[in-house]
Amino acid sequence: MFALTRRSWWSTLWSHLKPEAHPEAESGCFGLFQGALWSRRVRGTEGLTLTCTEGRLWLTLDADPTDHVLEPGATLRLEQAGHIVVQALRPARFRLTKGAHPPPCPS
Repeated sequence: MFALTRRSWWSTLWSHLKPEAHPEAESGCFGLFQGALWSRRVRGTEGLTLTCTEGRLWLTLDADPTDHVLEPGATLRLEQAGHIVVQALRPARFRLTKGAHPPPCPS
């Protein structure tokens, strides 16, 4: 099980909320406490893939009437422009990447 420290959680939150942060999705590995939210606006032309690597995630997208629940190993392609919201149903990690063959997240 991974451990996300309070300091790293606040640092991640601040980096996404600060005024100069880009509204487009960034790629990388993200960790969420149970109940925590992560959201981004995606353009749909970025070729982004979201993969649950640990825990359980609930996702909703503006342009998709279906909500998604991802377990470890499950992947969702983000092919439409809009806002995505991810919530951890239990402590979770996920990877957001461009392309079909993402590199692994560090442990």
